[in-house]
Amino acid sequence: MSVTVAKNSGFCQGVKKAVDVAMNIETPAYVYGELIHNEVVLEKLKSRGVYTVNRLEDLKGKRVIIRSHGVGKDIYDFLNSNNIEYIDCTCVFVKKIHEIVKENYDNGKQIIIIGDPKHPEVIGTNGWCENTAIIYNGEKDMTFDNRKEYCLVVQTTFDNNIVEKYIKILQKTIKMLDTNNTICYTTLGRQKECESLSKECDLMLVVGSKNSSNTRKLQDICQKNCSNTFLIETTTDLQSVKVNKNIKIGIVAGASTPPELIEEVKNLMKDSQEINKIETETAKEDAFGALLNATQSDKSMNVKAGRTYTCTVISANDEGIAVSFGGKKDGFVCKDDAEIDGVDYNPENYKKDDKFSAVVIEKTLKSLPKEYIYFSKKAVDKRNKENSDAVEMLSQPEFTMTMTEVTKNGLKGYYGGYTIFVPASQIKIAYVTEADLPKYLNKPLRLRLIKSNKDDPEKEIDVKAKKSFIASQKVILEEEKQKKEDEMWASFEKDKIVKGKVKRFAEFGAFVNVNGFDCLVHNSDASYNKDVPASEVFEIGKTYEFIIRFVSRESNKVKLGYKQLQKKPYEIAFEKYPVGSVITGTVRDVKDYGAFVLIEDNIDGLVPVSEISHSYTKNPADVLKVGDSVTAQIIRFEDNRITLSIKALIAKEEKVVEDTVVTEEDYQEAKEKRAKKNAKKFDAQAVTAPRKQRSAKKEEEEISSWSSEDNNATATMADLFKGLKLDIKD
Repeated sequence: MSVTVAKNSGFCQGVKKAVDVAMNIETPAYVYGELIHNEVVLEKLKSRGVYTVNRLEDLKGKRVIIRSHGVGKDIYDFLNSNNIEYIDCTCVFVKKIHEIVKENYDNGKQIIIIGDPKHPEVIGTNGWCENTAIIYNGEKDMTFDNRKEYCLVVQTTFDNNIVEKYIKILQKTIKMLDTNNTICYTTLGRQKECESLSKECDLMLVVGSKNSSNTRKLQDICQKNCSNTFLIETTTDLQSVKVNKNIKIGIVAGASTPPELIEEVKNLMKDSQEINKIETETAKEDAFGALLNATQSDKSMNVKAGRTYTCTVISANDEGIAVSFGGKKDGFVCKDDAEIDGVDYNPENYKKDDKFSAVVIEKTLKSLPKEYIYFSKKAVDKRNKENSDAVEMLSQPEFTMTMTEVTKNGLKGYYGGYTIFVPASQIKIAYVTEADLPKYLNKPLRLRLIKSNKDDPEKEIDVKAKKSFIASQKVILEEEKQKKEDEMWASFEKDKIVKGKVKRFAEFGAFVNVNGFDCLVHNSDASYNKDVPASEVFEIGKTYEFIIRFVSRESNKVKLGYKQLQKKPYEIAFEKYPVGSVITGTVRDVKDYGAFVLIEDNIDGLVPVSEISHSYTKNPADVLKVGDSVTAQIIRFEDNRITLSIKALIAKEEKVVEDTVVTEEDYQEAKEKRAKKNAKKFDAQAVTAPRKQRSAKKEEEEISSWSSEDNNATATMADLFKGLKLDIKD
């Protein structure tokens, strides 16, 4: 018989977070709706003062937990308006769906949700579009308005095969559809693994509540591939499961199934054969003991060493105690065999007809009378004390014991009259092979009793009820590991500064050990210089300070930053090159708005187009080229940017020229140049003047050149305007 448990079984991260909060919150506290669909967990929460509330009016004045399924916007509005303290445990995947729905609804789109309309997650999601969503379940006769835009989201725990079929139908029907398959990756992995495992196994156990949507989906998937499928809500449901040693068993579990239940089912199935064997052996021993006691009254019985009898005191003296036990001869308990170590023998403590249990022993001393059968009360008392100590020890949540035997499936040990079996699967967290079992012999193990498949899950383990038990070291180690992980993740807070030792490099960054966990420092977070990889910033084995930039327990990732704790290039430049400093650099890039000049490695500044020259510059590329060496002045530090000016230095050079002595010859030359420049400017203005202005000017010149005193003038009005071109428009 082999047992395989699907890797993606039990609490998803969202449910685990909610349960952890509920298990540690100050009570009394209240959950709006069932925290998870598991009756056992809900009862545990109730016993510690965490209650389920289904009406908003019952929340006033109470400490509230919002479950991982999430709620609608109206619930938040109610809590905030009534100043109700709450802890939001909504799953991150569900939160993302809420954001998608709200954004698209605000933009005028019609929301479609694929999911169970009665599921709390769907109800909560619908609350982010004022409960106007279309809850789609494959209806073929549904009509849509092709003038509208639609946005589709999916319940995170829905069956992916059904979702894909529904999406194809809707994509053919709706013209404008924004599709978001928001099934969470954990659900997808769980369903795919369930599909694969159920095809390989002879028996499938689906562990979880019948009220859990995702558990029922897993059951449906299993039943399609394996007819021998059972839903296990508690270990008592295993009583109806018939198992033989030659089958393959698969175990899957829903997202709301507690890990201890999965572990218990797994252990009970794997260890059922071994514990049955132990219990059978114990039953035989008990039967033999009963037979022995039943025949004590038989006078003809054969009394052998090692058998225990009930002895009745005849008399007691300084040598020992004379007893009867139902045999042909009387018995005798020597004083050395009367009391356990540390207790002095006193004959006055034994009165006639007192009874006690004693075991037959062999006495080889010739001085002892042969007419007696010799007993040891000490051996029985010692065994009884060991049994009493064993009851107290085994009742503890943890005890230490040494295993003395190797069996096919684990280890055996004995304490008093108790047999303890530790399955190979329960020795440590990792798997222990049969060949490795001898390594654990005669070594102390930290153990705790666990239940078998015959035990009532509702009852505590009764140590006095039987003589053989299953124990586990693994459960203790896992609890300690979980506690350390919880403490570790609690210590990983965004923007917190931590110390870490560099372990190894990769192409994309460095791995740093922080509190026993490997975190990533990406190359882009190691240095402000994009061309410098992490391997050139750090040394293997050296410890540095980092800032936590990203934490995700769901994806098991922590990202660190190093450069964020160092001075920025801007800050270094500010100290090294104060405003007014003159630098010489190389043009790194030219844009429409200016040129970037590399001052030194990883530090550059911008020369805006307006700071290149005193004259108008339309395109910086006409003046500056990549690779040019330029001298500029730092004129401003602002918003992590350095602003440079080339013309500031040119302005200084012009001022020097103005202050020098100018000769008359230079002055005349400059005057002529200015006159030519003005003449060109005048000609340019004349060319661009409107036609009417030019015509009017010409007319004025011609009129002004004409004189009425000219004796020969015989010009008519037509002659006066002859040759005048008028620009006449309608």
